Amino acid sequence: MGVLWIRLPLVAACDGPERVRPRREGRSMFETEEEVPAGRVVETLEILLHAPPFLRSPKLARFLRFVVEEELAGRGATIKAYTIATQALGRNPDFDPSLDPSVRVEAGRLRRALDDAYAQHPAGLDVRITVPVGGYRPRFGLTDAAAPTPEDSVEAEPGDPPPPVQRDRAATEAPRPTVAGFSPRAQATVIALLAGILLVLCIDLGLTVSARLTSGPAVPRDVAVRGR
Repeated sequence: MGVLWIRLPLVAACDGPERVRPRREGRSMFETEEEVPAGRVVETLEILLHAPPFLRSPKLARFLRFVVEEELAGRGATIKAYTIATQALGRNPDFDPSLDPSVRVEAGRLRRALDDAYAQHPAGLDVRITVPVGGYRPRFGLTDAAAPTPEDSVEAEPGDPPPPVQRDRAATEAPRPTVAGFSPRAQATVIALLAGILLVLCIDLGLTVSARLTSGPAVPRDVAVRGR
């Protein structure tokens, strides 16, 4: 008795057909959670290209510009060792990345140059551009300098009273009364002079009265003559 073989289609052990998450054109698979505008990435790229590590090595500058511009243009999937070698590093079309490790070597130098550039020029670099190990596609993210502070992120709730206005203490204090044409220092000087003059007059008056009291009453001359 022969055996009847029936070939059945192989069905994957899943609830339904395989689902592939669609990927929008121009979106990097290495994109971080922060949505970094392309304009800010380009501005950061130009600052980095003028940093000393890239000014000393035009080859690394071409490498960085190529991978960033290709990623922003939506061609990140084509960033391979061969395209970098032939379109950025000036290698011949017969370049074989399996035999020539020059692109991997330059990628390591590029990562170190990026670290040095961010360490030397932290100001103005609010976008972090990295090339993760294991690939050549760049990754973009916001640096700590671009992250909003807690004070900036707190919004006023509706109905909250406005914050008190700090006023200048000198402007809120009532002005002191002054004599027209004289400053407070001049007024103090005049008062001190007047007090000194008044003190001298009082002393002179006291000495005069004291001298008259100690000398006794004057005897008339004609009375003394008659007494003889």
